[in-house]
Amino acid sequence: MKKLLFICSALFFGVLSPSVSSAVCDERELSGWAMKNSDEYLYQSQSRYNGKFAYECGNGHCDGNQVIFMPANHYFDGKLVTTQKLYYCAARGDQMWVEWAISDIADCDILQCRITDEAAKLGDYYIMDDNGGSIGISTGSKAQLLFTDRTNICKCRTIGEAKTACENSGGTWTGSACTCDSAKNLRLVSGGGACECISSDYEFDAAAKQCNKKKSVIDEENRRRREEENERLNQQRKAACENSGGTWTGGACTCDSAKNLRVENNVCVCLDDVNYVRNGDRCDLTDAAALQQKCTSQASIASGAYWDDVNKQCRCTNQQYSWNGSVCAMNPAIQKCLLITGANWNYTTGQCYCMEVGKTFNPEGTACVDATTSGGSASSTTTVTTDQQAAARERIESTVSKLDDIASGLKLTVWRNEEGNFNTSRLLSDSIAGVVLGTAGGLITSNVVKKNQVENGFEDIQCTIGGQVVAGWGDEFRVGIQ
Repeated sequence: MKKLLFICSALFFGVLSPSVSSAVCDERELSGWAMKNSDEYLYQSQSRYNGKFAYECGNGHCDGNQVIFMPANHYFDGKLVTTQKLYYCAARGDQMWVEWAISDIADCDILQCRITDEAAKLGDYYIMDDNGGSIGISTGSKAQLLFTDRTNICKCRTIGEAKTACENSGGTWTGSACTCDSAKNLRLVSGGGACECISSDYEFDAAAKQCNKKKSVIDEENRRRREEENERLNQQRKAACENSGGTWTGGACTCDSAKNLRVENNVCVCLDDVNYVRNGDRCDLTDAAALQQKCTSQASIASGAYWDDVNKQCRCTNQQYSWNGSVCAMNPAIQKCLLITGANWNYTTGQCYCMEVGKTFNPEGTACVDATTSGGSASSTTTVTTDQQAAARERIESTVSKLDDIASGLKLTVWRNEEGNFNTSRLLSDSIAGVVLGTAGGLITSNVVKKNQVENGFEDIQCTIGGQVVAGWGDEFRVGIQ
């Protein structure tokens, strides 16, 4: 304490150096016989103590109740203090520094301690102002004046529990509040201060500091998703089946054969693409297919019908028959022709003709008569001249000669094998015999044409008139001109 003796001695041995503004509490150099070991002075280090640079309480310097932090190894009341201390300037008439023990500092609000993440630690406590703000202690080697009234300072045993809880739960501590990222499937707990998973379907991953969906939940979602996808596909298949004319039953498509349908890839299609064509929810035979089906029916085949696949026609094995749309029946035109005396049917041209040259049909259509007596005009009669007859005979004789040469050649080894049978591997080469007849109607030609595969020698060579066979191989016949 300041004593009256000290004041008097100061008058004789010198005074302190000029004081500074009361707004500043800083070091001042003591001079004269100032009592440097007084509790009025604080020295932040030994060098400052030896040099008499001190923080003075009062006297226009550090005001009452101002708090100062002194680092370890400071000097107070002439003694070395090896630990950090807080002092406050007592605002009494005998101004002096008073050590402020941590135990004497009021406790901060519990919530304030939880949300505060920065404070100066002295010993086992954190020191801050009662608003949670830092009081500026860096705990360095220098003294620091705390520009606050000591009644505003409080202490916490621990700080930042809220920050720690927030960050440990995956949140972000900002200022004095915890925020949670929904992208991490987090939300703020009721009352704030920490984060939790957005629902019970999630579990917290402490390493990643985020919430992930539980495996059981994922498995269940995948199962439902598969069911939904299967149901969607089934509905698509059902619609495709029904739109194609089928019926969807028990997860499968059935098709009505009466509609000419069959199942393919769970839809109905035509029995085949050649003979059937789609017609709405059914398939109908094409015209050619319908014709072929009729032609190949049992009744039609029994009547001698067969299907010509090249020309897509129904034909009859008997030339005198024609297919009437159901079966092969006698051709009415052929039947009528054969009833005419002297007439025959040309199966090549599909016409009725008189077999004898110079004959024509009578007006009643019942017989072939001489053209000159048929009642027709003279202009319709054609006379075969002597020159034409001579030319015809010459051609006939030439043709007969060629046929004889061919027959003679069959005796050669080139046409017969070792057993003396006809050599069927030998092809008839470039032999054509023509019989040309001059008639009133024009020319009648009979050709002998070579075959690529001759199975029976020349036995398949025939003589036909108007498409009708009149003589075969080995038959003798005579061609004359009337």
